[in-house]
Amino acid sequence: MVTWDAFTAAEPAFAASVRAAFEADRHALLATLRRDGAPRISGVEPVFHASDLWLFVMPGSVKSADLRHDPRCALHSATSERRCGRHNPAGTAGATGIAGTARMAADDAKISGRAVAVTDRAAAAGFLKVLRDRATLPPGPGPELLRLDIAEAATVRATERGAVVRSWRAGGTLRVRRRA
Repeated sequence: MVTWDAFTAAEPAFAASVRAAFEADRHALLATLRRDGAPRISGVEPVFHASDLWLFVMPGSVKSADLRHDPRCALHSATSERRCGRHNPAGTAGATGIAGTARMAADDAKISGRAVAVTDRAAAAGFLKVLRDRATLPPGPGPELLRLDIAEAATVRATERGAVVRSWRAGGTLRVRRRA
């Protein structure tokens, strides 16, 4: 497991593409493990701050309980209309979909690792200021602040010839695979 800063030092260009995928949309999906071992998906807004990848969760939330029980998690970048290019040769799309084809305009990214509670008060205060400045901090009690330590990261880019999958594991090197 490594910090975001160590990941960036190990694979700067790849880390930049992973970060760009997460920053293309404010929202992401966090996979956690329930106490019974079943997976759970929750929406989150990851933030890159002070050389780390931060998460904030509401105290008492199910994702907070999941991460306290087992800090292993996976973070997946959002695939949204803003990130997808569209091609519509037929001219019209129905209310429920797209006529023609859709392609990803940006990499799809995922990170697996462990959520670590931030206990440094100065670091926490700096991050809370960022959240207030972004108008992201909801009313009520302050959030639990977490930093994500990274075990592995991957991106997928759809091309006309298939997918290009890039993956990296802590302590390893970048792998690139092409899938038809």
